[in-house]
Amino acid sequence: VELVYKDGRLERAATRGDGFEGDDVTRNVRTVRSVPLELHGDPPEFLAVRGEVLMPKNAFQAHNRERIERGDDPFANPRNAAAGTLRQLDPSVTAERPLTCFVFDILDGGGREFETRLDERRAIDRWGFRTDEHSRRVGDIDGAVAFREEMLELRDDLDYEIDGTVIKVDRTDACETLG
Repeated sequence: VELVYKDGRLERAATRGDGFEGDDVTRNVRTVRSVPLELHGDPPEFLAVRGEVLMPKNAFQAHNRERIERGDDPFANPRNAAAGTLRQLDPSVTAERPLTCFVFDILDGGGREFETRLDERRAIDRWGFRTDEHSRRVGDIDGAVAFREEMLELRDDLDYEIDGTVIKVDRTDACETLG
């Protein structure tokens, strides 16, 4: 999901869609408790961030039990349940479902420049977004490979599903050079 803030207030939320155009899910995202409606600290006048709305595995299982008890069909998996919930026409349905959101990237910092991805992460935390506690800065590719191996070992114990591990270059100028 992409979240857009103006003057520190949530203005718009959209799915990633096809990379150019996504669905407007603002009304539904406003019901996700971990998405701040108003930012903390000193956010820029305009801010666009990217994150992932998800349904934690334990909450998914509890919600499916409730659905079955009511006579409704259970959801197939947490990922599809979260995606379908965001596209609900009725925000009150979204509000009843156990969604959370991790923010992991600043798309447009309203002119603020960050030297490193770690600096971005610290700003994201200060502004009140939830971030994944398993992020770590390492010094080289060997550290990145070791971190990936740790995450593979933790994978089944995480309360959310993952496809793999994302490795980012920390220096933002190097990211620009690399494309």
